[in-house]
Amino acid sequence: MSNEKTDFSKIFEGEREEWKEKIQILAVEMKDIKTLAKAQVDMFSYRQILLEYSFKLAGIVSKLNSKYKVEKARRMRELTETINHRYGANEKMLLIEGDVSEIYEKIELVEGHRKFIDQTTQTVDHMLYGIRQRIALEEYLRGSTVK
Repeated sequence: MSNEKTDFSKIFEGEREEWKEKIQILAVEMKDIKTLAKAQVDMFSYRQILLEYSFKLAGIVSKLNSKYKVEKARRMRELTETINHRYGANEKMLLIEGDVSEIYEKIELVEGHRKFIDQTTQTVDHMLYGIRQRIALEEYLRGSTVK
């Protein structure tokens, strides 16, 4: 199971690098009025991809949370009904948390990546909003000759 976590961690790291690079390219394209239209089209496309991906990640988190709760309940029943040793409430919770820590770690990993994707979506939104200001700046720099 540990290999799965490492693999997802590396996959998510690679995706973060890809999105960082895409955002940097968009920023460079926004500098030149000639590439601004292409940047705008890419932004709309990226925004939709990011939204769909965020929704997919949220679904994964939801399924993992459900699995986490079921596993915690199963372990609680097991500790309460089948173990001869009597544990206190705090001891049980510590044992259960230890037993389900792998699932919790996956939840944290996916949720962290979803937050990154959401922040990247916000960055694209801000860039889309900035296009109008970029065009206004270009008109100002040209002496408002373009009307």
